[in-house]
Amino acid sequence: MFSFLRRCWPGLVALGFCCVQAGTVTTRDGQGYTGLVKFVDDEHLSVGPVKGPSKRIALKDVVTATFDVPVDPELFEAGAPKAGKGYGLLAAYHDRPNFKGRVIYRIDQTVNHQWRSRQPVFDLPRDYFSVRWSGELEPPATGEYTFTLHANDGGKLTVGELALGRWEALSGFREVGKVSLKAGERVPFAFEFFDNYGEASARVFWKGPGFQDMPIAPTQLYPKTDKAPKGLKVGTGLLGCYYQNRFFYGDGVLSVDSQMDFSPVQPPAEFPDKNYSVRWTGQLASPHTEDYTFRIQTDEGVRLWVGGRLVVNELSNRTPRTFSGTAPMQRGARYNVRLESVHRAGQGNLKATWSSKSMAETVLGGDGVFPTYEPASIEESEGSEVDESETLGVFTWGGSRIASNVVSADDSAVKFTEGAYPERVSTVNVARIVMRPVPVKHQDHLNAGRVGVLLRNGDFIEGEFRSLKEDWLVVDSVIFGVKVYGVDEVMALVLAKVGKPARTTRFELMLGNGTQLFVRSFKVIAGEVTVDDPTVGRMKIPLNEFYEMRALPQ
Repeated sequence: MFSFLRRCWPGLVALGFCCVQAGTVTTRDGQGYTGLVKFVDDEHLSVGPVKGPSKRIALKDVVTATFDVPVDPELFEAGAPKAGKGYGLLAAYHDRPNFKGRVIYRIDQTVNHQWRSRQPVFDLPRDYFSVRWSGELEPPATGEYTFTLHANDGGKLTVGELALGRWEALSGFREVGKVSLKAGERVPFAFEFFDNYGEASARVFWKGPGFQDMPIAPTQLYPKTDKAPKGLKVGTGLLGCYYQNRFFYGDGVLSVDSQMDFSPVQPPAEFPDKNYSVRWTGQLASPHTEDYTFRIQTDEGVRLWVGGRLVVNELSNRTPRTFSGTAPMQRGARYNVRLESVHRAGQGNLKATWSSKSMAETVLGGDGVFPTYEPASIEESEGSEVDESETLGVFTWGGSRIASNVVSADDSAVKFTEGAYPERVSTVNVARIVMRPVPVKHQDHLNAGRVGVLLRNGDFIEGEFRSLKEDWLVVDSVIFGVKVYGVDEVMALVLAKVGKPARTTRFELMLGNGTQLFVRSFKVIAGEVTVDDPTVGRMKIPLNEFYEMRALPQ
């Protein structure tokens, strides 16, 4: 599914929903069908337009099916809604995890970053950093929207009245929430993120009336900040951040400067004439594959990076001079660029140009110079940024995973929050309950064949489970007797081994919240679907909670 979205992403920049439909079905004879997917009866699906003839497909012939029922079928039938005119969010990257310390401002087109063990910005630390994205979101259509937050480590997302996330040093998590929005009415959008240690990622997906799960298109995002009194009017050029000191430190005043040609640089009105600094950030798109020469004429200190390469490093300069450096660039690729200038006692003149064998010397600005950042490509080979979050949930002996929050548990039943699917499961079918993502170095404890509790510090205490209620877990320890642990001390409770699905199961079913079921039959009565998982039981699940279904080998 995610590889499909990545292939479609270039066309989605303008919210081009033409390649994204409501659902798909592939069959054993290699055929594929796209449209509104629903159950006709216990043994058949249908796929097709909301109005008009649909294809009837027997479940025995289905290999995969994805479900994304549009909230507004009429809108889905009519086609793509009109795109907005946005261009991204204001991002503040801090070199400390508490939004303190040095900060680098950018305009990110969307929040879809998988840094893994790399630096989020080329001279920020790989660990212990934080980022705040802020702005407004413009819904393209009226209806219910689903937002999915992926974060490693902690993150909090707010979209209008919706709030999602967890603010603790996790090993990655996924959280889903829904909110009703009106077409064209912008709502506040904010995502705060921090990385503690190890791999890092921050991604926000949405789906709404007539379109599937995807990164939020830049056209629907608008940067908004009190640091830019005139607003960030984005065309071409670079984002300038003006600091009231010579050290690029603290809060700055922002603007988009269309051309890097100043006689002199004009700081905000409230700034002193001297002793301030400016950092410009953005991306360059190279029209040719060759080496480019960058020249800077200035009477102040200056530095320039292109694609992480330090091209000019003359921050101590105080006299009128011209500096130059080169960087190789590939045609069509976008390269991060950062230009810094320290203003002491000079006139403050600055002119930056670029040229190559095939391109005449041109002032930085205009075509090919962007104040916004496209996210780096996420390759399939890199794997999922939230692998460890897949250890979360209640697992049955048959491999099913229930991603809902546990309210209580004892020797008879594990109960989930009201309205979850299911609301309870028999404890005899439960193999483990995982409260927090289990790092790879501790996952051997889950499969060692021992019964007990895995603590957050990595210790495993063997014992028999008694109860879990509110914030307390009670275990009858082999060594320590009856022990009571706070839930915040615990990573996982192990009751048995997680095995293979029962032989009678026919399909693997994924729900929107990450729940994974192994289903042997579906029962359709009056349009409602009852799902039968041998280790979980029978439960009615609305079709709009279905995400993907895959046939199991028989």
